[in-house]
This record gives sequence, C-alpha cells and structure tokens, in this order.
Amino acid sequence: MIKSAPPFQLTPEQQQILLCMARDAIEQWVTNGRIPHYQSDDPALAQASGVFVTLRRRENGDMALRGCIGRVEAPESLLDLVPEMAVKAASNDPRFPPVVASELPSLHIEISVLSSLQRLADVHEIEVGVHGLLIEAHGRRGLLLPEVPTHHGWNRADFLEGICLKAGLPPDAWQEPETRLYTFTTFSFEEEIRN
Repeated sequence: MIKSAPPFQLTPEQQQILLCMARDAIEQWVTNGRIPHYQSDDPALAQASGVFVTLRRRENGDMALRGCIGRVEAPESLLDLVPEMAVKAASNDPRFPPVVASELPSLHIEISVLSSLQRLADVHEIEVGVHGLLIEAHGRRGLLLPEVPTHHGWNRADFLEGICLKAGLPPDAWQEPETRLYTFTTFSFEEEIRN
C-alpha cells in the first residue's frame, strides 16, 4: 500500500490569508507589474511545501480553466510560493494569454498544497480522486492533480493514459520499466463562489 504523507492542514483563517494573498498578488501584477512581498508571524504559513494555484473564470454560468501552475517540491514558504504561483498561473500558463484587468472580477482561485511524493510500485494502489500523479520518463515530466480524473470522469486506466499525454509521452508509457510514477495527495481550498 502507498504510505501517503499525512495531509497538510490549514485552518479556515490560514486558508483565507493565502487566498487573499494570491488574489492581491495577481491584481498587483496586472495593475503595476510587481509581486508584493507578504509577511506573517504564523508558523504554518512559513512551512515549505509544493503548491499549485488554479485559476478559473466564470463564463455563462460555468467555471472555465484560466490557468494552473505550481511547483511540486519547493524550499520556499507558502507565504512566498503562493503569490508567486498565483502570478505565474495568471501570466505564464502557455495554454492561455496573460490575465488582463477586465477579467479580475470573474476570476476564481483555488490553492492545492501538496504532500511529499511517494514512488509508486503498483498502479493498482492509485486511488482516483485521492492521489495525484507525477510521471518521469525519457527526459519528460508531467503532473495531474487528484481532481483532474474526477473532473473528466476518468477511471484508473484513463488517468494513467492522461498523465502520459500530459508529459508528451505515448499513452502506454507508464508501462515501460524505466518510467517512474509518483503519487501525492493535496490539501485544496478555494474562494467562495461569488454571484
């Protein structure tokens, strides 16, 4: 069995601080091209962990992906990494043009704090909707967060193919002996959906 690291936990107040920082960082970057430096005495926010920031935009009642960028493992604190990844999700996701000021009111922010990576020995241990996947093979690397397969209605086999395609590999590359697969869990939280 996969020994998942204990899930990273943050209080609702700590979650709100990080969400507000992420939003402020994006707004500051869009309006003046700078990312502010944030400070806090809270030791939980000083912890180092991998983080992904996902941006969605309300369109005709739906929440469409607008950007998602993160770092799997990082020496930086959440206090430093969350604003940086928020701005990168808004400006550097190659699938989308940079966010502009007119989009700010319709943006919705989700933050995922990652557990440590666990090397996967048996693909049957993957729990769809619980585990995220990271693949490394042939000099390529790809990552999918745990919510991706549930969002698409994927089963385990679809998830394995999906992670290969995300890395630019053939869909069956996960079966090759030199391929390395890792699982992780996330502690995810998001802004309240505003009308």
